[in-house]
Amino acid sequence: MKSFVLPVAAAGLLIASCDEAVFCTEEFRSIGFTWTASPMPDSVLVTNIRTGDPIHIMSEPYEQFIPIVDDGSMNQLNSSGDSLKVLVFNNQDSIIATAWYVVGKDNCHIIFQSGPEFLP
Repeated sequence: MKSFVLPVAAAGLLIASCDEAVFCTEEFRSIGFTWTASPMPDSVLVTNIRTGDPIHIMSEPYEQFIPIVDDGSMNQLNSSGDSLKVLVFNNQDSIIATAWYVVGKDNCHIIFQSGPEFLP
């Protein structure tokens, strides 16, 4: 019995002394809006107000949903949240909608804080 207790106790101490590990899900998150008018916008420009830089995303529009930021953009975001200005353009390069979002991140994914679900 003593030979079993010692390894178990040692393993318990090792586990207790380790930093808490981060486990992420394998999902890929995107944040955006559903376009409720016709026709669909021609393009969308998203700017991080803190940095002045445009946000680059990997997600493509799907049906009426238009993504503005996704997990591929995490290195462009602050953990506490960044204000994102969204300009929506028609095919004549005229602004047809404007919106503001606040999006942060954790160690794994982007985190929606505020912004409209539907536009215009």
